[in-house]
Amino acid sequence: DKTESTNKKKTSKGAKIKRRKVKRDSNAPKFPLTGYVRYMNETRETLRQNNPTLSAVDITKMVAEGWTNLDEDKKRPYLEAAEVDKERYNKELLEYNQLNESKKIKLSENEQNNTDHDQPPIINGQSNSTNNNHTSLNGTKDEKKEIRIGDYEIPIFTEEFLDHNKIIDSELRLLRKSNIDYEQQNSVLEKHVENMKNGISKLENETKILNNKNKILQTYLDKLRSTLANALHSLPLQSNDELNGATLDNIDKYMNELKSRAQSNSHGHSLNKAKDIIRKLDLQHLSTI
Repeated sequence: DKTESTNKKKTSKGAKIKRRKVKRDSNAPKFPLTGYVRYMNETRETLRQNNPTLSAVDITKMVAEGWTNLDEDKKRPYLEAAEVDKERYNKELLEYNQLNESKKIKLSENEQNNTDHDQPPIINGQSNSTNNNHTSLNGTKDEKKEIRIGDYEIPIFTEEFLDHNKIIDSELRLLRKSNIDYEQQNSVLEKHVENMKNGISKLENETKILNNKNKILQTYLDKLRSTLANALHSLPLQSNDELNGATLDNIDKYMNELKSRAQSNSHGHSLNKAKDIIRKLDLQHLSTI
């Protein structure tokens, strides 16, 4: 007896628990395929043929990597087809549920009618049977059989349910990986934006400094022109009727004429006198005014 009990324990431990496979209603709408599953169905067989030595797990990894690195423009047809398929499924599921509800209502009405017709007559206030079960001629009870309308959702712990979970898990892993990639890209872009902002701020500060310097130089130039025009206003340049004296309007032309005469070594009276006047000017005080 002890050996038999130990053998039973061993066989019970070694036996594998088989999952009960629930049959799915053939009239139920077909589940929609996601964009990733469509891409996988399209590329998996080609990858298998090109890589015959790889295992199914490696092929799945290659498919997942290809989907992750696929451009958004190339992903769009798969995602759009998945969205259309999802709308189809929702529509068919609604019709399927409505049909099942009507079947349940008719079934309950038929059962109610059957119980009303099959109910035994009441004699002296008592029924011939104490319950709703009917006794047949052979003495056995005809119990009501539960009629179950086909499931329109995936039954739990079935092969289809597990396969569906695997697909969802792989999609979640892809989404997490894509999310990490996007976060890294965002981090790089944020640093780039920060560097750009720092560069813009630096350029703005340099521009302000240059503008201030330009204002100072422009002020100095205006004062220099005014000083030269006042000093040379009574000195006309010989052989040039237009320059009878320096003014604010013609000071630039006046000084260019003096420069050209100095470079041509023509030492006239006007040039020598202009040199004497300019030497006597105190131009250093212009920067402090």
